[in-house]
Amino acid sequence: MRFILIAVLLLLLPVTAYSIPFTFGARLSTPQIVSVSLSYRPAHVWFVQIEPGLGGAKVALGIGGSWDYKFGIAVKSSLLYTWGNPMGDTEPKQTYAGGEGVIMVTGINLTFGLYAHIDGDDEDKDMLVSVGAGLGF
Repeated sequence: MRFILIAVLLLLLPVTAYSIPFTFGARLSTPQIVSVSLSYRPAHVWFVQIEPGLGGAKVALGIGGSWDYKFGIAVKSSLLYTWGNPMGDTEPKQTYAGGEGVIMVTGINLTFGLYAHIDGDDEDKDMLVSVGAGLGF
């Protein structure tokens, strides 16, 4: 009886872990420098993500998924706000809106995004390119 109980618990743990709608990640990127992300998946392919970092923060709404953390792909619409000393020639206290693509292979992700300047006093920088690499999705 004890063996059956342990076997059932061991089978339920991966199912429970898989069904948790939150995922975490960490990334090195421009202009945020180092950031961590928390994603919430209210539906199977849709997600909402927050990503605070040393040089700014992003809030995103996206669509995508991963298959056993071996391969994943996502596209997200993001709002980016910079603070502190952001990487590159980006000024702090600027707001950008744009899109970003993510490709993940065996837990390592690569990101590329294009953002338009929508608020702040840096009139010279009307576009921002963001690139990054990290862990998680």
